[in-house]
Amino acid sequence: MLITFSGLDGAGKTTLIEWLRGHLELRHHRVRVVHFNDHIGVYAGLRALRNKLTGESHVDSPPRLERRTAGWGRVRDTIVWSKTLRRMIYPVDLLIFACYRAFVEKVMRRVLIVDRYFYDRVVDVTDRPSGFWMPLLARMAPTPDLPILLVIDPEEAYARKGEYSVPYLQQRATVYHALFPLVRTGVWLPAYELDAAKQVLARTIGERLS
Repeated sequence: MLITFSGLDGAGKTTLIEWLRGHLELRHHRVRVVHFNDHIGVYAGLRALRNKLTGESHVDSPPRLERRTAGWGRVRDTIVWSKTLRRMIYPVDLLIFACYRAFVEKVMRRVLIVDRYFYDRVVDVTDRPSGFWMPLLARMAPTPDLPILLVIDPEEAYARKGEYSVPYLQQRATVYHALFPLVRTGVWLPAYELDAAKQVLARTIGERLS
């Protein structure tokens, strides 16, 4: 079974994923949790190789407009994290993930929970929700057994985490809300009250597992 969590930074993905892991393990399900950006795809592989060769251990993330560095760093980020390049790599990441998923689900026989997914990648590389790329890339992604979008106001997400600006989060929220109607069996999970979200999540998981 593949369960994915998508949504704004600050929506509560990490909290709900850790709760769900414990919830499933108490019911004797073996679980594997991975972070999509850290463990899946070309960028994750190159980062792991770089860290092994250099002894570094930090994780890079795509630079936001308000966090651009100056000089060569900005040029490097513009090239490495360009939307065009990441769209080109997208099919390769699909193949890598298909192999990884098959290993975890078929060989290891575990429930695979992924923090972020291809849907979040689509939001990263989409300029506007009405464009060409969003529906194409979204439909290329294999549909999870339980794809979850955590729904929260950008202002609330900013208040929780404060990492990215409200306008930036608003732009991403607009794309998420245009994208997720394209996801079959997608679940929109309000994340304003995390205890209430856990109860809804428990019921939904029970229904899907049965």
